Amino acid sequence: MSNFLIIIFCLFAGYLLRRAKVVKSDGYKAINTWILYIGLPAVSFKYLPGLQWDNTLLVALLSPAVLFAGAYLFIKCLERPLGLSARSSHTLILVSGFANTSFVGFPLVATYFGQQQIKWAIISDQSTFFLLSSIGTYIAIKGSLGKPLSVGFGQTAKRIVRFPPLIGCVLALVFSRVVDMRALDPFFSQLASTVSPLALFSIGMQLSFSFYRSEVFAISLSLFYKLIVGPGFLILLCYALNLKGEVTQVAIFEMAMPSLVATSLVLQEFRLNSKLGNSVIGLSILIGLITTYLAYFLITYLL
Repeated sequence: MSNFLIIIFCLFAGYLLRRAKVVKSDGYKAINTWILYIGLPAVSFKYLPGLQWDNTLLVALLSPAVLFAGAYLFIKCLERPLGLSARSSHTLILVSGFANTSFVGFPLVATYFGQQQIKWAIISDQSTFFLLSSIGTYIAIKGSLGKPLSVGFGQTAKRIVRFPPLIGCVLALVFSRVVDMRALDPFFSQLASTVSPLALFSIGMQLSFSFYRSEVFAISLSLFYKLIVGPGFLILLCYALNLKGEVTQVAIFEMAMPSLVATSLVLQEFRLNSKLGNSVIGLSILIGLITTYLAYFLITYLL
């Protein structure tokens, strides 16, 4: 219960302090720098050493791809009936197809499943980022406004290999095989403990609920897929395939998270409909606090 209260408190603290202009509107950028370059790599060093490969980890690796593929088909089927432009439809594909597996996912996994289960969530998080940096970038380019943009394979590869949490993940797996780092556990624990409250505070600072009335239906459909249809399909798929256990539970729970905040950066970079996308992201976080609660009970009951 205390963890859930911390989630609510940190979200609204960030939102209210930004609204009251106690902090600068772009102050979240400094917080995100700490999380990306120090906090998340520390999480990898805390939880990944000693991780043994298990075939059930494939669920954590592949579920983000299934969620994204479903979002692509779902929005594309609605593109013409709703009269969406390529710019808006590709925006909705991105915010509907990527789950917030770290900034919101890690705190909620810790709340519902326990701190030790974050090690499985890290797998889903790295897979999600890989997809956002590759196929997500391609989708953004195809829907970009103005002159066609192009991003080569080399630029995309650099984006992926330079991502600090991915570097931390790789280093943690490598060093743990050759060096006994147990003496540093308290050090990494202290750094890792900063991720949840700071990430939630940062998200609170970025919450946006400004949108046009004409976009309400499109926003609702995007939220419907991201929070209900996508996770629901994955739950039923795993149940039908008899995929159960803690890894599967955490992996699918991660897919029930709100829209990925980092998607907003891609929307801005490639000139998509940022206003529409940020509205979905902000609303998904608030509504997601309820839907993830329901998803947890369904997941633990069936899987």
